[in-house]
Amino acid sequence: MHKFFDYSKGKVDKKSKDRIIFINRMALLMQEFESTSPEINELVNWLFCKSEGVPYHDSDIEETRDFNLAPIKWLDDKRAIKQVWENDMHLYSYALMLHDLNYWINNDVLTEIIKELYFRLDYLIHPYQEDQHDRDLEDIKYFIEFDYVDKEQ
Repeated sequence: MHKFFDYSKGKVDKKSKDRIIFINRMALLMQEFESTSPEINELVNWLFCKSEGVPYHDSDIEETRDFNLAPIKWLDDKRAIKQVWENDMHLYSYALMLHDLNYWINNDVLTEIIKELYFRLDYLIHPYQEDQHDRDLEDIKYFIEFDYVDKEQ
C-alpha cells in the first residue's frame, strides 16, 4: 500500500500524559470510521501509532469501496451543495475537537498530524472553489439523506 505521509521521525512531547492519552483514545475511536480519502485514513493511523508509541502500521480497512457520492453542485457563484459520506462527518467533528483543543498548546508530531488531518477533512467537507480559497464560509447547512431497508430483508 502506498504511503502518503512519513511521520516516523516525528517526536511526541511527553510532558502531558493526559493530552497523549486523550489524543490516543480519540485516534482509536477515529479508526472505526473509514474515510472516503485514503490520505485521511492514513493520517488517523499515524495519529494512533504516534500517540500509542508504536511503529506505523497500515489499516485493516479495505480501500476498494465505491462510495458513489454525487459531485459538487454549484447553485451560483456563492452557493454549493456537496454530498459527504457520514463517516467523513464523524471524522471531521473529532478532528475539529482535537484541533481546537491542541492547536496552540504543543509543537510536536501529534500537533502536525492533527493540523493536517483537520485541514484535509475541512477541504473534503466544504467545497472551496479553486480560485476562492481565501473566502469565508457563511451559513453552512448540513443535510441528511437516508434510505430504508426493505421489510423483507
